[in-house]
Amino acid sequence: MTISGIISVYLLHAVSVVLMCRSKYSRQTTIKICIGTAAIQIGVALWAYLYFQGEIWVYLVFAVTFAILMGEVFWLSSEGFSKTLFFCMTYVQIFLVVAYLAGILGNWLFGSNIRVTAYIRAILHVMLLIVYVRLLRDKFEVIREEVTKGWWPMCLLSVLYSIYISSVVMKAQAVYYRGVKVLPFFLLLAAILAGYGVIFNTVYYMRKVALNSKIELQEKILLQKLEIMEDAERESRRNRHDFRHHMLNIAEYARNGKMEELLVYLEKYCTEVENTEPLFLCANSTINHILTVYVSQAKKKGIRVVCDVSVKEEIGISDVDLVAILGNLLENSVHGCLESEKEEMYIFVRIQAKAGKFSILVENTCREDIRFKNGMPKAKGREGIGISSIVRSVEKYNGGIDFGYGDGRFISRAVMLMQP
Repeated sequence: MTISGIISVYLLHAVSVVLMCRSKYSRQTTIKICIGTAAIQIGVALWAYLYFQGEIWVYLVFAVTFAILMGEVFWLSSEGFSKTLFFCMTYVQIFLVVAYLAGILGNWLFGSNIRVTAYIRAILHVMLLIVYVRLLRDKFEVIREEVTKGWWPMCLLSVLYSIYISSVVMKAQAVYYRGVKVLPFFLLLAAILAGYGVIFNTVYYMRKVALNSKIELQEKILLQKLEIMEDAERESRRNRHDFRHHMLNIAEYARNGKMEELLVYLEKYCTEVENTEPLFLCANSTINHILTVYVSQAKKKGIRVVCDVSVKEEIGISDVDLVAILGNLLENSVHGCLESEKEEMYIFVRIQAKAGKFSILVENTCREDIRFKNGMPKAKGREGIGISSIVRSVEKYNGGIDFGYGDGRFISRAVMLMQP
């Protein structure tokens, strides 16, 4: 490989990482890290180029620079280990296939001209990056946001694919693709593509299930909200119907000079009217609707509810995710209270949005035999309702959630970064 070919390979790796990796750092910092890593990889490749040749150079450079690339990606990535490894291995496979195709074309068309082969590889690499940015990136972003579980099986499969493709491509690279049998490689590639077809169908199904779960919860909350509004409307109609009778009673108290009785009567009447008005807890309509539904539901079941809400109308969290997070947390809290079978039951909710962070704390009465698995609560042989949906939505906003209990109280805390 020529020096210009070496430089182009690792600069394109740097560009690929910037485009594909969900970095936990700013874009400027990410670019600096990628350029620094590319410089190290180029230095290693040039050093090996001066002191080694043939197979030793090929395998040594691949092993060292691959390790550096992996370290870079895991250093930058804000995603979980399995998801990061899956996308990293997928990129490695694509790059190796590009290198193989470039080598075959260079051998067939230009007599294994190393410089021309490097140009072909760079052109194919750039073309794939353009296709990714124009056609695939948005789809991958949706998958990465919506699917937070089930990555390990896909991750292990991608690692096995990468190992096999690496061995095939490195052997071909060592002999400059001379005498390489193309058919077995393309049969292998077809099998791998079929495997990835199954993988992404599985991912699509997982995303569909997650989305359906959110839609069902949202529909449930909307139906309960509608029921509450219908009850309030019926109560309001009854009050309007009784208004004339109230006026007659008030007039009778006034004519007879019974001012104390009149004041007591008016106080009771005002309380009845206030109880028919919709509950208003905050400016954000979605949060207000969710709280209205579950506060009403809890009170009907004899649960005392206290809410401390301090949020503006816009908080940078989508309505669907608010339903998934807050709706599931409140539903779990109601279930927790009822399962405790205690006479005194309560739910405390604190929701705040400040300093660019959105936080939810839900505390409720609970039973004493709650168990945890992998940090997630399990009770009576089941996982808490919608826990995976909560975690998935919280992680979309680079947030975290934790659960704990003690002294008959169960506490859920979620913190997220608000989107501009």
